[in-house]
Amino acid sequence: MLEAFVKLYFNYIQRKPREKALKLAEKIGKVLYLLNYRKDVIHKNLDIAFPDKDYQWKEEIRKKSLINIGRVLVEFPKQPQYVKSGEIKNIFIITKGFEELKSYVGKGAIVVSGHISSWEMCGAGLSAYLGGMTSLAYRQKNQKINDLITKIRQESGIKIIFHDQPLKTFINALNKGEIISFLVDQNALRHRGYFVDFFGLKASTVNFPAKLAVKYNVPIFFAYTYFDENHSKYFCEIEKLEYNIGKDSEETAYNIVQAYTKKVEEAVRKHPDQYLWVHKRWKTRENENLEKIY
Repeated sequence: MLEAFVKLYFNYIQRKPREKALKLAEKIGKVLYLLNYRKDVIHKNLDIAFPDKDYQWKEEIRKKSLINIGRVLVEFPKQPQYVKSGEIKNIFIITKGFEELKSYVGKGAIVVSGHISSWEMCGAGLSAYLGGMTSLAYRQKNQKINDLITKIRQESGIKIIFHDQPLKTFINALNKGEIISFLVDQNALRHRGYFVDFFGLKASTVNFPAKLAVKYNVPIFFAYTYFDENHSKYFCEIEKLEYNIGKDSEETAYNIVQAYTKKVEEAVRKHPDQYLWVHKRWKTRENENLEKIY
C-alpha cells in the first residue's frame, strides 16, 4: 500500500511544472510545521547549536527547515527530468572548487557532504558536471520503495553502492578512478564512528570515508549546496579538505572526521534554515552514563 502511494506521488510530482512543485513544497513544509513534526527534536538540536538565539528565531528556523524538507520531496522525483533535459545545469550551479575536483575524475576521490538544502540535488548536480558519480546509500526497509528511490537516483546519473555491500566494491570503484560521495552528518552507531566536536558537543560521526581515504591514499573533498529562494537555484561550493597527519592511520582518520564535521558546522551556520534539524544528531553519547538528549 505504501509503495503504491509513493509511486503515485512520484508520478504526480513528475507531471507538475517546477514552479508549481516548489509552491507545493512550501505548503508541505507549513503543514509539517503546523503538525509540530518533530518539534521537540528540532528545538533540542537548535538549543545545542544556537544557545544564544531566542525562541522566536528558533521557531522561524524550524518552519523554514521543514519547508526545505518539502523542497527535497518535490525536487527529488523530478531530478531525472532535469538531468535528461540539461536543465540541471541551469538550476544547480557550482561556484567554487569544481576544476580541482574534476581533475580527479579517472584518478579517484572521495566527496563528503551533509544534509544541507537538497542533498539529493547535490548528488545529481555533481554527477551531471562530473559525467557520473558513485554514492553510498542505505537500503530502505521496504524493498519496493527502495527500488523506486534507487531508480530515480540512477536515472539522475548516480551509481549506487549500498552500505552493506563488501568493502571491495568501494575499493574497485576507487581503482576505476570513480568519485565516491558520502553523507557524513548523521548520528553513527558507536562502532561506526568517532566522537568529534559538532557545535561544541561530541557527536558520533561516521568514519568510513576517512578510513578509506587514509588506507587507499585518495584525496577527500567537502561539498555542500544551498538554495537561493530569489532565483530558485541551488549553489554548490566544493573544497579540498585540509587536515593534520597523525602519528598513525587511526589518528589521521580521526583528524579527517573532525575536519569534515567542522566544515558541515560552518555550512550550517551560514544556512541554518536549510539544515535537517529533525534528525537526532547527538543520540549516541560518548559515555553511556551521560544523560540521554532525546
